[in-house]
Amino acid sequence: MSEERIEQLYTMVGDLLRIVGNTNAAVEELRTDVAELKADVAELKADVAELKADVAELKEGQARLEAQMAELREDVKEIKENQASVFEVLGEHEIAIRTLRRRAG
Repeated sequence: MSEERIEQLYTMVGDLLRIVGNTNAAVEELRTDVAELKADVAELKADVAELKADVAELKEGQARLEAQMAELREDVKEIKENQASVFEVLGEHEIAIRTLRRRAG
């Protein structure tokens, strides 16, 4: 082999070593990026799990409130019915009182 050819081979090997070094650096940077992305995804999964738990708790609270509202509606309905009955009784008593006054007077 000629001296010139050997020099070309050394130059090519040097270029290849630089390319491999650059590639290794790029691969390491990508590994770091992937590790950061995995950490971010894990954090997002934890956040989503927490949000799901919060939503479930809110749904349970809403169901309890709806049940209490239904109970309160029934209570108000009963109170209105009782009030109507009281007004009827008061009206009957008022009539009886007026009748007694007319007879007495």
